[in-house]
Amino acid sequence: MKPKNPIAKSKSAGKTDGIENSLLRCEVNANAGEWIKPSSCEKFHITAEAELPRISFEFKTNSPPPYILDWDMRWIVQSCQQKKNKPRYKPKHAKTYSAHGTQTLTEKTWTANLNNQVLGGELTVNIKAGDDKFRRTVFILGTEPGKVLVSTYLDSTPDSDIAGLVKKIFKQETNFTHYYSDEMPLVSFDNGYGLGQATNPAPAYEQVWNWKKHADSIISIVKSKRTLAKKYLSQDHRAYTKEQLDLETLAYYNGANYHYHMWDEKTQNWIVNTNVVCEPNESNKGWDTVKDENKDKTLDELRKNKKSKPIYTGRCYAEHIKNAQ
Repeated sequence: MKPKNPIAKSKSAGKTDGIENSLLRCEVNANAGEWIKPSSCEKFHITAEAELPRISFEFKTNSPPPYILDWDMRWIVQSCQQKKNKPRYKPKHAKTYSAHGTQTLTEKTWTANLNNQVLGGELTVNIKAGDDKFRRTVFILGTEPGKVLVSTYLDSTPDSDIAGLVKKIFKQETNFTHYYSDEMPLVSFDNGYGLGQATNPAPAYEQVWNWKKHADSIISIVKSKRTLAKKYLSQDHRAYTKEQLDLETLAYYNGANYHYHMWDEKTQNWIVNTNVVCEPNESNKGWDTVKDENKDKTLDELRKNKKSKPIYTGRCYAEHIKNAQ
């Protein structure tokens, strides 16, 4: 069966979330039954503290309980441009997040509880009361937490070293921004989500919309990358500094296809990987100077040489963050 597309195609879809070419469109004539609240296509906002808004549903019917309620939450992933207030576009790998639930009511009211999760997008509620059927759709959007609130949350975590690295990542990736100007999560062209532009593993629905759950997931990822960095730097019982560990961890976070450090047999020390020349104007772009077409070339020559294909690597990502501090 072809999945239902939550973006209405009907010309009678009279309400949206207010953003031109928005992902969220509510088809007014798709609502059914007599409702007291909420209004059709009404907007609600997740709080800056990442709490689900209070959304009260109330309907009119002469049928006695029980009433069977089904809710469906959907959000189609589309990428957003760096400039604000621009239309989104289809990413490399299109994805739709969804969640649903069923509940039996004894009253003609229901306060939205989405399996105790903080989710955003298009919420559709269907209720069956005897022969009466009710349907209502509303929007749930986000509220930007801001740098202070995010930093305070990170500072509350037990590991201050990890929190410090996550702050650097959030600063580098999105300047502590979780939502786009349409009040939905940031999504890059390659499906990087939110504050930390999480890509792999792909975040769960709540980790996309709930910035605290998102931050928790990034903390977990950085911890795992730190473990890999320690293993790499401590091979053969070699010594390393905290700064070297931090930089190697950042390189792993962005994909350590090229390490930040390499072992120098002559000095018996870890040194900066000289096999990569980084583009200072882009966060993770550089050139592998081991390749014949890149050998003995200056940065300007590498930029101009059509045969010199750039690479995207954690080595340059870590250097960019280091130089930005």
